[in-house]
Order: sequence, then C-alpha cells, then structure tokens
Amino acid sequence: MRKAWFPVIALAAIAWSLSGCGDSDPMVPEPTFDNPSTVRVVNRLAGPVLFVHAKPCGTQDWGEDLFRTNHPIEGTIQPGNSRDFTVEAGCYDLRARHLETTEPGPQIEKFAFNQAASPVTPIIWTLEEDSRDPT
Repeated sequence: MRKAWFPVIALAAIAWSLSGCGDSDPMVPEPTFDNPSTVRVVNRLAGPVLFVHAKPCGTQDWGEDLFRTNHPIEGTIQPGNSRDFTVEAGCYDLRARHLETTEPGPQIEKFAFNQAASPVTPIIWTLEEDSRDPT
C-alpha cells in the first residue's frame, strides 16, 4: 500500500515546487539563455530609473521591462547605483525611463542604439544628465 502513495506524493511535491512559492514572482517566468551576456545600467541622473527595455536591433517591439518585477523598490535604479540585467548575446537598442528628480514628476526617456553584447563584452550604459549649452 505504501508504494501506491509514492507517485502521488512525488507529483504533489513537484506541483508545489512549481506553484510559485518563494521569493520569485510566479507571473513572470525566468528567462533562459543559451548564450548569456550582461547589460549594466549605471544611473548618474538626479532621479531614479523606473523602466529599462531592450529590443533586438532593427525590431519595433520594446518588449517587457528588464526589471521583471512589480515591486516598486526592486524595480528601480536609484541615483548613483547600477544594475545588471542578463540578456542573450546580440545587438540591442535600449530604452530607459526615469524621473527628472527624486520627486514624482513626468517620466523622461533615454535611448541607446546598436549596442553589442557578447558573453565576453557586456553592454555598459551610463545614464547622465543631458549637457545643455548655456548660451
């Protein structure tokens, strides 16, 4: 009789482990990468970076936010900090949306195009304030 319950218990344990228990968001599947690389976003702005998107060069759809979280603190890069994102090696266009200051306000976008990421050479994108001509 014990042997008959073993498959049921094993299936229940597998189902429980796949049910999203733990720290990860069950609504956002973890991506898999055959040839991983890194995009490092460095925030040298006065406000936090709220969203970071990457799309393969020459495509139209920006896809999902690279933060892959709905948590308001984990899903930002505060001024003076950086964050690494894992992507498949290749060519990417990048878009970041940030606040002008640490106070709530309109979102501003910054772009970087034709950035090459390889397993050996990551993309390092430093976001800085736009220089303005004082004249």
